[in-house]
Amino acid sequence: MTLRLRLAVRRLRSSVFGLSSAVLGLFALAACASLGRSVFATPTVELRDIRMKSIGMQGGAMDIILDVMNPNDYRLDATRLTYNLFVDTMRVAFGEIHQKATLEAHQKTMVVVPVSFSIAELVKATQLMSQTGGVDYHVIGEVTAATPGGSFTRPYKGDGHFDNIASLRPR
Repeated sequence: MTLRLRLAVRRLRSSVFGLSSAVLGLFALAACASLGRSVFATPTVELRDIRMKSIGMQGGAMDIILDVMNPNDYRLDATRLTYNLFVDTMRVAFGEIHQKATLEAHQKTMVVVPVSFSIAELVKATQLMSQTGGVDYHVIGEVTAATPGGSFTRPYKGDGHFDNIASLRPR
């Protein structure tokens, strides 16, 4: 073979090797992302407290305090949280927050969700609490978290009973 032909064959082999390495690298990345998705466990959310901030003629504002449990073996950075809070069957609060919350592995983290409400919603919830001594609640939504395997959005839900009527007074 001539020198030119040998150089051309070497370049071709080098290109094929480089291309195959790149394809293998892409497959490895895809496999890692798939593995990350399969081992990602959805955080659990519990209502911890409700703190009234203000009440006016049209409505008010309160902070809903959530305990978010990260069941994973690694830290999560929650970047977005949507929520729908139901008392009995009535939706009393909903919304979306975009603030980073770091959720350490196997730990509960307190997340404060600022909520606006109407007077009608507050009156209904307060009436229920005064009749029964408490209310059953249900919270559903989605959490978006940054993980070592990429960002994931997963639904969450939680149920419980709230009977701390004293916390509904403005502080």
